[in-house]
Amino acid sequence: MKFLYRSLILFSLIVLVNLNGYSQNLKIDIKLDNISDSTAYLAHYLDGRIFADDTTQLVNGVGLFEKDTLLNQGIYVVYLPSKIYFDLLIGNDQEFSIYSDSKELVDKLKISGSKESEAFADFQKFMKAETENSRKLQAQYKDKANDEKAMAEYKELFKKADLEVKAYIKSLNEKFPAPSFVSAFANFTISPEAPDFNKSIADDFPDRDKEIKLRSYLWTKDNYLSNLDPADDRYLRTPLLKNKLSFFFEKILIQQRDSIVKESIKLIEQARSNKTCFQYYTQYALNYAIKSKIMGVDGAFVDLAKRYYLSGQATWADSTLMANIKERVIKLQYNLLGMKAQDLALETNDGEFIKLHEIDANYTILYFFETDCGHCKKTTPRLQPEILDAYKDLGIKIVAIYTQQDKVAWQKYIDDNKLFDLVNCYDPNYRTNFRIYYDIYSTPTIYLLDKDKNIIAKRLDIENLKGFLDHEKKLKAEKS
Repeated sequence: MKFLYRSLILFSLIVLVNLNGYSQNLKIDIKLDNISDSTAYLAHYLDGRIFADDTTQLVNGVGLFEKDTLLNQGIYVVYLPSKIYFDLLIGNDQEFSIYSDSKELVDKLKISGSKESEAFADFQKFMKAETENSRKLQAQYKDKANDEKAMAEYKELFKKADLEVKAYIKSLNEKFPAPSFVSAFANFTISPEAPDFNKSIADDFPDRDKEIKLRSYLWTKDNYLSNLDPADDRYLRTPLLKNKLSFFFEKILIQQRDSIVKESIKLIEQARSNKTCFQYYTQYALNYAIKSKIMGVDGAFVDLAKRYYLSGQATWADSTLMANIKERVIKLQYNLLGMKAQDLALETNDGEFIKLHEIDANYTILYFFETDCGHCKKTTPRLQPEILDAYKDLGIKIVAIYTQQDKVAWQKYIDDNKLFDLVNCYDPNYRTNFRIYYDIYSTPTIYLLDKDKNIIAKRLDIENLKGFLDHEKKLKAEKS
């Protein structure tokens, strides 16, 4: 049983000016026993960080958070420089008092004057007790993995604890129906459980096990964020949202362009009615796509950037950001996986001209390099023995494209490295725009093309290239 609610480790406090205030006031009295004079911060969560909204000086443990506007609703944290802290729900009623003991912040936490905040404090205590019970059970049955009776007992105890959590949250839903956030957040701490498809699929169903896994995956993908309302900005101010989104995008979604774009659009469009949420989820999806190290996901960046930024919908983006996004789109849109590689008319070291699309090969490797590049000096000598010779049965040709203009240095490099079996060429006047079409901002850069010059893989190192070629070799063997 997994309890997802955890307070995040707090690294820094960043002061944020609240722009969305109302005519009512914030007034929270705080009293902490066993604390010396200190400063206390009231801060909200956002995107895995905390942002300070108010401070108070605790004199003999007593202080007051007070503002002439209401805070945006969500989960907040009361934080002391001694690195002790506790979470606090701030809802509609923002005039209340807090009492606790610095030695047992959560266990002794009491709220007076706000039923919703009080209920959240009780929820924290309940979840803390359940988590401690879970740890005790794990320790108790740690060495009994081979004892079937003990494991059956263990599973029953965990099932009982799980039912207790669900019953508690159900009672919160009844006591605090929408639009109260305490029950909504409690629901958000748990992940929906997929149905047992083993019971609903006939025993003689073709590829039954595979079908069960597929249905379970699809259900999980479609329902993992079902307890989230993307148009409700209160979820933005919680310690859970970023972790949930990260798990969804990184662990649940198939790391392919179409899958990421589809689910991103679904989330963004659900948030559209709230400008703050629309901005947050759009930024999150775009940043995920551009930062991903997985080949092909940059296509999702291009699609999302064109749809939301270059179309003018991202009204929050300033001119510098827009210029940067536009530049990345320009440099990526011509070299996405599955696309036909841009044709290049290049000059060989013999003074002749060749066109990339006229090169006859089952696989074409584009190798962009510089003569003075340190990484190139390590990679270039490996091309002949480890690629051309090792995979000659695949029908490979390597097009080595020198990215600079010094022909004398280039010719010496060819001779020194014995690159005579490679197609050596360059574009001294940059007429082909190869840097744009192939996004050449560093060297070496390696692309793998199929017989029709479609891009199979890009930005490979030599080991990754060998991995792709091994895969192609295996496929060829299976077909023969």
